Amino acid sequence: MRLKLFAGAKQALITVVTGILISLIAFSYVRYIENQDAHEALENEAYNVQREIRQNLVAHLFATELFARELKQSQQSLDQRWNDDASIISLYYQSITAMVWLSPELVIEKYYPPNRQAQLLGTPFKQSELIEVLPQSQGNQHAMIGSAGNLGRIGSDIVMFSRIDGAERQGFLGLVISLQDLLNDVIRQNISEGYQVAISRDGQTLYQFAGDVSLREQWSVNRTLQLLGSKWQLHVWMTPARLADEREGFALTLLFTGLFITAMLTLVFYIVAQSRYKAQQLADANIELYSEIDERERVEKEIAYLAEHDSLTRLINRNALMRILTEWLNDPSENGLTAILFVDLDRFKEVNDALGHTVGDELIKRVARRIKKLAPKDAVLARSGGDEFLLALPRSSAREHILTLAEQMLQALDAHFYVDEYELFISASIGIAFAEDADNNPEYLIRNADTALYQAKDNGRNTYHIYSQAVHRDLAKKLEMVKQLRHAVEQESLEVYYQPKVELLGHRIIGLEALVRWVKEDGTVIGPDQFIPVAEDTGLIIPLSEFVMRTACQQLKRWHEMGFADLTMAINISGKQLHLPDLVDTIVDNVSEARLSPRFIELELTEQVFIENIQSHTNFMHSVREHGMSLAIDDFGVGYSSLSYLKNFPVTSLKIDRSFVRDLPDNEDDAVIVQTIINLAKNLNIQLVAEGIETSEQVEFLLSRDCGVGQGYLFSRPIPAEEITQLLQNYQGLMPIDISS
Repeated sequence: MRLKLFAGAKQALITVVTGILISLIAFSYVRYIENQDAHEALENEAYNVQREIRQNLVAHLFATELFARELKQSQQSLDQRWNDDASIISLYYQSITAMVWLSPELVIEKYYPPNRQAQLLGTPFKQSELIEVLPQSQGNQHAMIGSAGNLGRIGSDIVMFSRIDGAERQGFLGLVISLQDLLNDVIRQNISEGYQVAISRDGQTLYQFAGDVSLREQWSVNRTLQLLGSKWQLHVWMTPARLADEREGFALTLLFTGLFITAMLTLVFYIVAQSRYKAQQLADANIELYSEIDERERVEKEIAYLAEHDSLTRLINRNALMRILTEWLNDPSENGLTAILFVDLDRFKEVNDALGHTVGDELIKRVARRIKKLAPKDAVLARSGGDEFLLALPRSSAREHILTLAEQMLQALDAHFYVDEYELFISASIGIAFAEDADNNPEYLIRNADTALYQAKDNGRNTYHIYSQAVHRDLAKKLEMVKQLRHAVEQESLEVYYQPKVELLGHRIIGLEALVRWVKEDGTVIGPDQFIPVAEDTGLIIPLSEFVMRTACQQLKRWHEMGFADLTMAINISGKQLHLPDLVDTIVDNVSEARLSPRFIELELTEQVFIENIQSHTNFMHSVREHGMSLAIDDFGVGYSSLSYLKNFPVTSLKIDRSFVRDLPDNEDDAVIVQTIINLAKNLNIQLVAEGIETSEQVEFLLSRDCGVGQGYLFSRPIPAEEITQLLQNYQGLMPIDISS
């Protein structure tokens, strides 16, 4: 607003600048003329002072030469004339303070008045530049002037000498002059009021008649006083009051008058400009008001649009789709024929994480365009959020057409996408639901499609699944299981069972494997194959595994205290746990709290988990081995078996998967595989444990192949700690073959 106001007063601003410039120029010119006049007056004053001082000094020189000639020509003796001449000189020249006679050797022989400086008689003349000039002045008839040296009373006194070379008398007649008195007489009689004077020689001030030196540097006029080889500098300047009188004040009057006229003109132009500005401001306000109304209408339309549209793809959003579905499902002619395809992109998060959200957003837009090309004309495509799309079909004549469309969409989305310089490959999972299965409720319809999508992802992705009541029941059952499992984990109501590891030859129990079991309050036992995958998906596997480890370590310590001090404990480690940065510290803390030696603990990882992240898992394994614990690979042979990781990583034990043991010794393929694993372990000095032993024939086969440790239902199922305790106590750590439950 201030800038606009200033812009409106442009003429006033121009007037101010112009008026000030003209006033300053006029002031500068008049002041220059005044200064020139002042300088001229100062020059005249300096000239007059210079002239008077020179004339006075010349008069003293003539007096010195005159008395010297008379003294030379006089028939009287020096003593007879000395006092008379000195009295006359003192009478007419009051600035002469003394008369002196020097011998040719510059020794002071006479001094007048005799009562002053009497101690100088008989001493040499010194402390003056004349001591070098006088001896070389033969034939010089003129007086010589210089500083008085030791003849003067103060440092500014001067002396004038005239040489006398007579037949009877030879020497130098000198008149000592008080420069202060001489200049005071001259300047006070001749200086004009308001002028000030200083005299210096060789940078040293000899005399100054001044009360204010503030203008000396700026206004001083300098002149040279030269007399018989001696040079003095004369400085003349004005007092501030005299300078003001010389200038007469016309320049300042002109300046103030110009500024006053400028101010008046500026005020006039400003008032005129303000009137114009107010009028323009009113017109602009009307325009801004109309513009604001238009902008508000545009923003309201944009808000209304964004309320039902996605800002990235410009597709309708879930809210708009719900409104459209409500209209469709309220139309009796279309009830039961409406279908929803819930599309979710597989591995889209990997694209976002690897290439950034800019590439991810562009990929979303291209996926939307590709789906829209395949969709029927009467279909409605919406973006639900993230990488999810909803395709609504109002008039599907048959389910087969919907399935065909779903297959076409899967094929289209499975093809590559080019975004910038990247070639991207993704896929999609699709959940399909029909209105007839949702009681013609749009919210239930979308929920059912989401449920079917969840099932499609569980089926391996890049596929579609049709919603059915069975799917809903399975999902509801799974959600209920998650709820109950979370409660069981939080309350630590799960139980740890133990399955013995047996030395096959002597049937001695050498260790146990800790296995978690979920026994509900009504006594129902839920198998690990049902709740462990749920725990993995929900993250409950971490607190569950920590509970098992803590319980197993404490139980092993109790068995050691009972006398079974050689027993070891195998504890399973999940893939989720391996991502915890403090996993090793947690394990070590549990072992330490149970007061166990780490050598009695064996950690088991499945082969699949083992190879998922070789680098981070390698660091974990080496750290575990450094703490003295053992490492075993569980289910060996069913994953991605590789000799390289067995060679390079600190694995201490392999557990042959039960799928290879189950059909021994009859299945030749299994026999070859087991023999190969045994040979591999022996060559790498790795211990072996056979899982799933159920018959004595399997024991004999394994013993004949040098596999000496096993576990399975032939010896014992996983049982509670109390039953293991009875088993150990009843049979002194041995396992009777006939125990099977």
